[in-house]
Amino acid sequence: METFAISPGVVSRSLGTARSLSTTTVPQAQRTAYWLDMICAMYVHLDCEGPIEQELFGDISFNRLGSLDLTHLRSNAQRIRRTDATIRQGGEDCLLIQIQREGTCLVRQDGRQAAVSPGDFVLYDSSRPYELNFDGQHHDVFVMRLARAQFKVHVSNIEELTATTVSSQDAAGHLLLSMVETLRRDIAKLQPSSALGVSEAITSIIAAGLRGLPGANARRLSSLQTYHLARVRAYVQDHLRDADLSVQAIAVALQISPDHLSRMFKHQPIPLSRWIWKMRLDACRRELADPRQRAYSVSDIAFSWGFNNAAHFSRSFRDEYQMSPREWREESYRGR
Repeated sequence: METFAISPGVVSRSLGTARSLSTTTVPQAQRTAYWLDMICAMYVHLDCEGPIEQELFGDISFNRLGSLDLTHLRSNAQRIRRTDATIRQGGEDCLLIQIQREGTCLVRQDGRQAAVSPGDFVLYDSSRPYELNFDGQHHDVFVMRLARAQFKVHVSNIEELTATTVSSQDAAGHLLLSMVETLRRDIAKLQPSSALGVSEAITSIIAAGLRGLPGANARRLSSLQTYHLARVRAYVQDHLRDADLSVQAIAVALQISPDHLSRMFKHQPIPLSRWIWKMRLDACRRELADPRQRAYSVSDIAFSWGFNNAAHFSRSFRDEYQMSPREWREESYRGR
């Protein structure tokens, strides 16, 4: 993927009530830069990697609705990152809610990752680094920008709920998608006097979905606990390819007892060993979809990320993603 750094772009945030922008309106040679300017101006300072073997495509429609901004975004494959460097560039401190309509997206933040499928929604926070991986040929999402101060009235422990999927099977997830779909069709008919009430209703549905997540009931962590969790997550990410990575190995390396490690993750959405397993599966999933890795077999990739049994890896991959590693690889290549 070719990498670009975005600075504040040509698209002003004072777009009025409704506006649509598309890469198809500018010459082909300017489309990548134009798209990067658009998403930077719509959301926050970001970095973006476009597809390797084709032109980047994207269009965005924007509406301001009471206290929230609603965007409808369509694009092809890309990776979008909020880094420490882009955070230092400034921009609004906001929360973003992404509702997936078509395609799949992998969201990473705060040491967690969420696979977001059509109908699901997920929260990420602009004040800390995050990454969005849009695989495949076509993506269609709604993204809402919310003011942090207003939303914390509804959900206080936001940092425990980022990068965690609210499923379309959940009542709040299903209701949110239906409501936003209807709003998108009828927003031109909405009276200004009603906009604030509608935005508050949407915010309440989002909060209800997030409060149903496992992390919503987690107790507040002390500064020391937060520090140790960050150390553990950083160590895991740095040593994810090590076949010997385990709870015991982490405990020895960081001089933390295994029992204390288990207690630290007791109030997290998933146990430490399960999180390591999911991180490895996701790393394999990304490499299997990457044309630059096509010279390596499925087993080569699995073993390079710490798995030691090809059959077990294939079963685990199918259980997690509802298709075999080979099927995923073939589907990803067809979409490019």
